Amino acid sequence: MSALLARLLDDAALCPPGRAPADAALPAHREAARDRVVGRLRCPASRFAELRPRLVPEDFLDLVLVADTGIEGLPDALDAVCAEPRVRPSAVEIALPGDADQARATAVMLARLPDGSRAHIGVRRSPGRREALDRIAAARARGADLGAHHRPDGPPADTAAFIRACADRDLPFTIAAPSGRGVPNLLLAAAAATGQGADGAVLGALERKDPDGVAGELAGLPGETARAMRRSLVAVSVPDLGDAMDALALIRKAAFSPSGR
Repeated sequence: MSALLARLLDDAALCPPGRAPADAALPAHREAARDRVVGRLRCPASRFAELRPRLVPEDFLDLVLVADTGIEGLPDALDAVCAEPRVRPSAVEIALPGDADQARATAVMLARLPDGSRAHIGVRRSPGRREALDRIAAARARGADLGAHHRPDGPPADTAAFIRACADRDLPFTIAAPSGRGVPNLLLAAAAATGQGADGAVLGALERKDPDGVAGELAGLPGETARAMRRSLVAVSVPDLGDAMDALALIRKAAFSPSGR
């Protein structure tokens, strides 16, 4: 199970739409992070000044800096995070403009990212998306520490196409889950894509409505398949860690049940 679930969940409580107060989100994250399925805290750049005074000496948080202030404000935001010893900037996430050709916007973004940044670029459902993923993958092949990010605000077929496209390009990705209950389906879809499953298998995994069956299949994944899938699917960001952890508990239960594989 460690290969499948370790540090899978990014805590998006500080981010829209919930935008939890930092003085509530931070203690909740500390408590949840006792479970090894919980990984990084996502913090909008515009809220780091709010988060910082609420850190305690014992904190050493892995942070995803969400560049909601845009590429122009990213260097200063990174400087502020790097100056704080109680957090570790694990990655930057920055979205492309939704009204721009995604391939051209990606070229501009790649040229303007600070040197050495580990970045996940949010590619929108707009013209040029596949070419944008090609550009990100090509930059990664030249040594840039890059991945893609997806917010599933469209139909499941769109999310399936994104997962499949990343798998085809050997491109690591993160993905947002509107509900924690959907996290196992995303895992199963990523496993189907990693195993070179047909597009229909990836979409079918997203659309399944049998949580116990999904949990059973995930619990039965061979270790190498799970490790390969997690090299592709870096993390799932969720607005409510509790819901997601409950959903993942079904996988653990299936793994240790007498009938589990």
